[in-house]
Order: sequence, then structure tokens, then C-alpha cells
Amino acid sequence: MMDQTTTPDGTGSVQPVAERESASERVRRLIRTQILTAQLSPGEIVLEAELAKNFGVSKTPVREALQMLTVEGLVTVLPRKGYMVRTLSINDVRDVMELRLILEPPLLASAARNTSDELVAELRALLDQQFNPDLDLEGRVQAAREFHLTCARASRNARAATLVRILTDEINRLHHLMPMVEDHISSATERAAHEAILESIARSDAAAAESQMREHLIESNAAMVAAFYGAASFS
Repeated sequence: MMDQTTTPDGTGSVQPVAERESASERVRRLIRTQILTAQLSPGEIVLEAELAKNFGVSKTPVREALQMLTVEGLVTVLPRKGYMVRTLSINDVRDVMELRLILEPPLLASAARNTSDELVAELRALLDQQFNPDLDLEGRVQAAREFHLTCARASRNARAATLVRILTDEINRLHHLMPMVEDHISSATERAAHEAILESIARSDAAAAESQMREHLIESNAAMVAAFYGAASFS
């Protein structure tokens, strides 16, 4: 039975709500990926009709996807014009970094208290992946992101881990917008920091883990700020 809110799918047939929602989520994921990998640049205008054509769907799932991305803060509405990919300023960068410093060190301490052989093995695999010389920038960024997210999830604080995921998405975007920071993701400094964090978790040393994550974020944040000032403005 069709729900009364079903709509045409662009081919003249009727599209059930569940299918439309699935299409909306798929389109949201595709647009989100394009934003986070800088395929859609900060300040770029996106139009429902154009996106619908590109993704081969009707405008309805595109509109719903863009509304979800508006809630996430990745796009803003331009009345009677469309949507704009949210711009980035140095204040945005600092906000993200300050929030990570508040959240991640104590979460890592909790992760160290909850350590397991499986956690240590997972983090080791991610660290090795991040520094695989054959990996491209996207792969390195994703491995580093997942290293931090795995640590956050191991704290067993699901809400805080969700916040860390949102913040690391912003960092992901910055890496793609600022090529000059690319070397940092594969630097000896970055590797030493992740190795130290991993060793602290393996030893269940909560105090050391918290301290090392804080030091790591302070160093990474300094590199990010320096890269931002060396890049063109995104605001």
C-alpha cells in the first residue's frame, strides 16, 4: 500500500516513501562526500535541478538531502537562489580545534581504561594504513580520521564519539582544501604521536594517553593554522 505522501520519481511512476527516503540518504551521502573532499568548494552555489540531473533522481530527494546537510551545517540556504556550501574562516578552524582539545584527551583516557587486544590490533592496522607509502591523500586522511574515531568510540561514550566524528569531518575537509598540510598527515611527527598514543592504550595508561593526545592535538592544530594562513581565504 502506498503512503499518501508518495511522489513521482521523475519517470511518471509513483515512488513509495521508504524508497524516496533511501534516495534522499544516498544523495545526502554523495553531496556530503563532495563537500568534505572539496569537490564542492566553500561558497559554491548548488542548485536542486542541477544536482537532480547529475544524480539521476527527481528534485524531491535532492531537496531533502540538502535540508539534512543544512542541519549538519555543511550548506546554507540562499532564498530564491539555492544552497551555498558553507564557507570556512580561521574562527571555524579554531572552534574545531578547541572542541577537539576539550573532548578527545579525556575520551582517550577512558579508552585506555577500556583497552583490549582487539582495540590495540585495530589501531595498529589503522596506523600502518595511514603510513602506507602507496596510499593517496584521501586514504591517509581517512585512516587518521578512523584512528581518532576508534579511540573515541572505545571510550564507550557514544554521544561524545558522535561529536568527534563531526569535528574530524571538518578536519578532513581542511586537508583537501589546503594541499600544503598534506605532508603533515604522513610526517614523522604525526607517526610518533600516534605510536605514543597506541602504546599508552596498550599499557592501559590513562594519564599518559590523555597527555599524549593533548600534545598531539596542539601540534596538529598549530600545523593546521599555519597552513590556513598560507592558503587562500575560504570565507
